[in-house]
Amino acid sequence: MTITLDAWYEAHRIPTTHVLFHKRKQVLHGRQFIRAFPGHLQLHAGRRIARQGAAPPAPEARPAEACITHDQHTLVLDAQWNARTTTTIGNPELRDVDIILDPLVTSLRDTIDGQVRGSKPGDALAELGGQLLIVLFPQGVSAVTHATYADEAAEVERIIVEIKKPEWGAVVAGFGLARIVERMQEVILKYRQLLEAPAAAGLKFADVKATRAQGQSLLLQTLAMVLAKYPSDSEADKAGREALMGPILRQNEAIGQYLKSRRTVPDVNPDTGEEVQGPT
Repeated sequence: MTITLDAWYEAHRIPTTHVLFHKRKQVLHGRQFIRAFPGHLQLHAGRRIARQGAAPPAPEARPAEACITHDQHTLVLDAQWNARTTTTIGNPELRDVDIILDPLVTSLRDTIDGQVRGSKPGDALAELGGQLLIVLFPQGVSAVTHATYADEAAEVERIIVEIKKPEWGAVVAGFGLARIVERMQEVILKYRQLLEAPAAAGLKFADVKATRAQGQSLLLQTLAMVLAKYPSDSEADKAGREALMGPILRQNEAIGQYLKSRRTVPDVNPDTGEEVQGPT
């Protein structure tokens, strides 16, 4: 998921002169967007800006502090939700449906892949099928089947919406995918129903998603204030942007590389930004 800075500029009434300058001079090192950071990465980003802006007190430090407080709350909600949606003992029905869904997802991927690999060179339908495979499984099938229940549900729903688009109709018909897709639709409805059932404390996945989105919004607000404070190509403004935004933009680039290579984005220590193995 990415959120464009254009939308952020408009929503927060950043002066047009700043917006045009940022685009023309590519203040964000040529980046047109900031990716949605995983929880601990976002918390680390907020803490870094707050530390840099703390002495003397700076306007951008205030939303950064709000970002930190919010992200700490988000991590608590994430932990509560993941504990619910990854503990099979507490979710026997969801586990049983997941056991059905995973082979369906894998079968869809394997059927497309097998048809593409077995086709004659230059086969137009096979080439289209290869494109579909990349669109449906940009990080590989295991990124879907090994995800948490909530994330797998979102991915399967995305896959179904995509494969039903008219441009893929020839592949669906030619590769015989309709039966698999139809069954996936049936299973994901039950999967989503079980997933959306309120937890004992009343927590819903919609609440977790909304909280994550609000945290991303706070981070973008902070970055917009940094850009407004350091807008020029002067050495002082470049240094100011680098101090506050450089590490965050490098993290943003790293996330893009992980996704491009179909690898899971690693967790980090929210204090140091160092990658960690296992829970933080």
